[in-house]
Amino acid sequence: MLLEIIKALSKQTKMVETLSLKKTNYIRKVDENGIFVETESSLEKFQRGEKTTSMESISFVFLKQAWEEFSSKRVATKEDFVKTKGRTSFIMSFFARLPFVKVVEKGQKTAISFIEFKTDDLPNEQIHKVMTFLEEIIEGTYQPERLSEQLEGNEYRIKSRARQDLRLLGFLDKNQYQNEELFKEYIQSSKKIELLREQISHKEYFRIAIEILDLLKDHNPIEKKRALIEIGKLIVRNSLGDNLMVDSVAKERTTNLLKWLQHVDLIDDEYTPNIQINTPKEHPVVKTSIREKLLYIMNNYVQAKAQPFGGNELGSYVRNDVPKEFKQLECLNEQYVVTGSVGQGNWASVPWVAIMNKAITTSTQRGYYIVYLFSEDMSRLYLTLAQGVTETTREEMLKRKKEIRDHVEMKASVKKDDDLYLGESSKAKGYALSTAAYIKYRKDDMPSEGELVDDLESMIAYYERYIEYSTTQDETDDVLPEVEEIQVEFQSDGALIDHIHNYISAKGYYYDRKDIINLYLSLKTKPFVILSGISGTGKTKIVQLLAESLGATAENGQFALIPVRPDWSDGSDLIGYRDIKGEFQAGPLTKVLMEANQPENRDKPYFLLLDEMNLARVEYYFSDLLSVMESRDCQNGEMVSAPVVEEEEVGRLLLRDNFYIIGTVNMDETTHPFSPKVLDRANTIEYNDVVLDHFGFLTMDSIAEPVAIDNQQMAGRFLNLKDAFINHEDLVRKVTGLLVEVNTILEPIKAHFGYRVRDEVCFYMIYNDEGQLMKFDDAFNFQLVQKVLPRLTGNDLKTEEVLKKLFLFCTSHEWDEMNAASIVEEARFSKSAEKLSNMIPKIMHDGFTSFWGS
Repeated sequence: MLLEIIKALSKQTKMVETLSLKKTNYIRKVDENGIFVETESSLEKFQRGEKTTSMESISFVFLKQAWEEFSSKRVATKEDFVKTKGRTSFIMSFFARLPFVKVVEKGQKTAISFIEFKTDDLPNEQIHKVMTFLEEIIEGTYQPERLSEQLEGNEYRIKSRARQDLRLLGFLDKNQYQNEELFKEYIQSSKKIELLREQISHKEYFRIAIEILDLLKDHNPIEKKRALIEIGKLIVRNSLGDNLMVDSVAKERTTNLLKWLQHVDLIDDEYTPNIQINTPKEHPVVKTSIREKLLYIMNNYVQAKAQPFGGNELGSYVRNDVPKEFKQLECLNEQYVVTGSVGQGNWASVPWVAIMNKAITTSTQRGYYIVYLFSEDMSRLYLTLAQGVTETTREEMLKRKKEIRDHVEMKASVKKDDDLYLGESSKAKGYALSTAAYIKYRKDDMPSEGELVDDLESMIAYYERYIEYSTTQDETDDVLPEVEEIQVEFQSDGALIDHIHNYISAKGYYYDRKDIINLYLSLKTKPFVILSGISGTGKTKIVQLLAESLGATAENGQFALIPVRPDWSDGSDLIGYRDIKGEFQAGPLTKVLMEANQPENRDKPYFLLLDEMNLARVEYYFSDLLSVMESRDCQNGEMVSAPVVEEEEVGRLLLRDNFYIIGTVNMDETTHPFSPKVLDRANTIEYNDVVLDHFGFLTMDSIAEPVAIDNQQMAGRFLNLKDAFINHEDLVRKVTGLLVEVNTILEPIKAHFGYRVRDEVCFYMIYNDEGQLMKFDDAFNFQLVQKVLPRLTGNDLKTEEVLKKLFLFCTSHEWDEMNAASIVEEARFSKSAEKLSNMIPKIMHDGFTSFWGS
C-alpha cells in the first residue's frame, strides 16, 4: 500500500520544487506505469528540437526502488540513493511532500527523514471505554492518579489503558492529574463531540492519518486501513525500545484510531475524511547554531578560567545565550527547561548544559536528565543521559543507571559503558559515575548541526522512554511520584488561596481568609511586605506556613528566617563583607539569593523572613536593598533588579521576581520607627486581632499537604502603571479617583503620597479584580490601612483635622466620638475607619497620635 500512497500523491501533485536549488518540476501526466515530469531544462531542450518531448518519464518501479533505499536509511541524503541516482533531487523533494516525512540536515547536507512517533501517540483503547472512564472520573468514581489503589487485575489494566488515552487527549498530565480547565470546559459543553473533535484534530499523528486517508480517497476501506497499518509499522516505535511497532499492535492501534475518528465525525463509514487538512506542507531545514555555540565554549573556557569569575562574559554566554539557542528546537517543548553552568562562585572544572523534563526535575542536583558535559581539557564533549550527584546516593545512582541500560534500547552510536572520561577532579569522576548513556564528540571532529540535533532528538526519545518505564514501575509497585518534584498550577488565584488557607488551618492556626488574600495580593503587588502587630499573633508563623504550603521550606533552601540583631548598622550584616584576607564572606541574604538566582530555580518562589526587622534601624542596614528594589526592570519577560552583590566568590546576584522579602516588626520602646522611605516601598500589614476562643479550625479532620507551584502564579506582572493601563483603564481611573480625594485631604500636613503609592495600589486592585478575590471596597480598604495610614503621625490641630476628614471619607459621617463604634460598623471602609477611630481620640486627649501606637 505504500506504493499506492506514492501513486495517489503523484496524482494530486502538480509541481515539486527541489529542496536545495529550488528548481521547479511540473508533473504533467500520470498513468499506470509512472509519472511524466517537465523541467525548465527539458522544456528548453524540446523547444530547441534536441528532444522529441518536453517531459521525462519516471516509472513507479523506479520510485519504489528509491523508496526502499530511503526507508532502509531512514535519514537519507542525496548520496544514499545509489540505485536511483540521476533523479535524486526530484525524488527527495517528492517524498518530502508525504505527511510523515520531514527535511533535516545530515553532515551539513540536506536530507529527508521519517517523522517518528511512539505507540502512546496512537489510541490504546476503544473510544467508548475511554469516554466511560472519563465520565467515571467526572462522577468521582475513580481518581486517575490513585487508580492502582482502587483497582487491580484485568479491570485495572483496562482502566489504565483508558487513562493513557485521556493523557493523549489532554485531559490528564503525565502524572495522571486532571487538566481542570479542560474538564470544566467538557462538563459545561453542550457539544461534547465537537470539543473532542477539536482535541483529536490537533494531534499530529491523527492529522497525518487524515491526510493519508484523503490521499487514498478512491480506495476501499480495507485498503485504507492496511495503508495506515503499514505506515504505523514504519514510523511508530515501541514506547520502551528502539524497535518499530509490531504487526499486532499496529493493527489494534490503527483500528482504535479509525473508530476514534469516526466517533467525532472526522471520517465517514468509508474512512473518507469529512474535513480538509489545509496546513501547507513545509519542511524547514534546521536553522539553529548549537554546534557553533558548543565549540565557542570549548575554544574559550580554558582561557576564561584564568580570569576572574564574577561578571565574566563566558558565564553569561553559557547561562543565557546557549539555553536560548536550544529552546528554539521543536523537540524541546514547554515541558523542558534548559540551563547552563560554569560554576557557582568559582569556575567549574566541568561546565555543563542540562536539559530537564520539569515532571522529573528542575535541579541538576537530583533526578535524571540530559546533559552536555565538557571534559576538563575541553577536547571532548559528551551528550549524556545522567543523574543528579548531590542528592542521590551511590546505590540509587547505580540502580537507575542499570535500569536505563537494561530497559531502554538505543542506537549503536550511543554508548552504555563506563569509559566516559572527563578528567581527574572529583566532580569529573562523579559526573562520569552518574552517566548511564552517552555520545562522544571531539572538538577537532565536531559533527554537523543536523547530526547534533538528530542525536539530541534521539536522546530525548530515550529519556522519555525511561520516564515512561519508571512511571510504569512506580504504578506496579504502588509508589506515587515524589510531590516535591512536581509543580502544580492552580487554575485560579482563588483555588491557590483556598489551598494556602486550608493548609494553615489544618496546621492549627487561625487566620481569616481575607488575611490570606491580602498577604498574597501584597506579595504579588511588590515582593516586600512588613507585618506588624502585638507579640504572639503569629506574624512569623503565617509567613512560614504560607511558604511551606507552596513547597518552600528551610530544608530545600526556599525559606530562610533571619533574626535581625540590634547592632546591625550597615548592609554588610545582611549582604556580606570582605574579611581581612580580602575574601568575600556572603551574608545570610546573599546565600539565599545564590540559590534563587540559579537558572534551574527561577521558577520556584524563595521567601526571606527578617524577624523583628526594626530591632536595628532599617534605613541603616536595609538602604542598599531599598534602592535596588526600585531599580527593577523587565528583561526577557522577567522582573530583575540591578545587582544586589557582584563579587567573584558569589557571582552577580539580582533581585528576581521569585524572591520575596517579608519583615516582622514590633512597635515598642525597644524598636525603631520606620521612615517614609521604607513605608512607601512596602505594604504594611497589621495582625492585632486575636480570637482566643475560636476552636473550630482545631477540630477540622483534614490532612494538609504542601504543593510546589510555579513562581509565575505568585509573581506580579506590572512595574509601571502604563503596563496595566490599557487593559484595566476603567479600574485604574476608579481607584485613582479615590486616591486623589485622599491625597487632597493629606496635603495640608505634607503626608500626601506620590506615583509609587498610586501605582502599587492600582496593581493590588487589578490583581484582586482579576482573581475575583474580594469586593472592591474591601480590597481598597486594605490598601488605605497599609499604604496610607502608616504615614500619619502628629501632635497639632492640622493633623487632627486631617484624621477627621479621612474618617468622613471612610464612613460618610462626621467624627462623633460617642457613636464612633456604630459608625465604623456601617462604614464603607470599615477597617480604615476603625484604625482612625483609635488614632483620633489620642491626638484629641493626649496631644499626639501615630498609626503604630493605635
